[in-house]
Amino acid sequence: MNIRQLEYFVAIAESGTISAAARKLKISQPPLSAQLRLLEEETGTLLVERGPRRLQLTEAGKLLYQRAGTMISLAEATMRELRDFEDGAGGTLQLGTISSCGAVLLERCLPGFQKKFPKASFELREGNTYEMLEMLRSGVIEAAVVRTPFPEDGLECVYLEEEPMIAAGKKGSFSKDVSEKILLRELEQFPLIYYRRMEKLLEEAFRREGLRPKVFCKNDDARTSLMWARAGMGTALVPASIFRAMDRGEMEYREVEAPELVTRIAVVRRKDSYSSVLTEGLFRAFQEEHR
Repeated sequence: MNIRQLEYFVAIAESGTISAAARKLKISQPPLSAQLRLLEEETGTLLVERGPRRLQLTEAGKLLYQRAGTMISLAEATMRELRDFEDGAGGTLQLGTISSCGAVLLERCLPGFQKKFPKASFELREGNTYEMLEMLRSGVIEAAVVRTPFPEDGLECVYLEEEPMIAAGKKGSFSKDVSEKILLRELEQFPLIYYRRMEKLLEEAFRREGLRPKVFCKNDDARTSLMWARAGMGTALVPASIFRAMDRGEMEYREVEAPELVTRIAVVRRKDSYSSVLTEGLFRAFQEEHR
């Protein structure tokens, strides 16, 4: 069994037919079928059942498919590691990030990393926290910068400090009797704007206080929340670092006084996967920033 055979098998499993897998791999069908037969002979077990339209994985095939992704990722990471020895850790770091961590990553963590790895480059994948965790588990990326809350099972995590939630609106949104910190009950008077990533966290906090806030807009990005609030549509609720990154002095804000609403940015990687020199360097940069 070799890596190419595993790559062929993964393509067959994901495509459902030999012909579709061959097109994906840009090879002809006969050698692909031959490699599948050889793999079954070497393992001594049937890996797929040939149906009239699609191939179905056997239980053994499902097991091999689960392990194959990790084995392929490990082989690729090992090759990157070996190239690092040749070019002085100048490889490419496959990194996932969420939109709400951009300023923290660029201003606080990457400068130190870049000094230690001046030849390194990045290939970024962007999305929400759960999309990044899925890419991490499937081996598409080596590390991800995400925001709490998220399931930590199977992950190694380094967290930055806690940050509060910010209520922000256009100038004049808050009356003078509202202090620098605003309570959850005081937010009931405002039409609220927030992104769905924070929905459960916010709704549970309001529910515990017996409050029923007016939700004007739910969306998919904290930046959208702030844009709508800047336009006077309502009051945005976003983590502090996002507000600091986007505010240009055009908005008024208050820190939400609710300990249960704090969030943290974290860099994460799979515990069961190999980490390249660059991934290790990124984790050290986060650890040093958190001291």
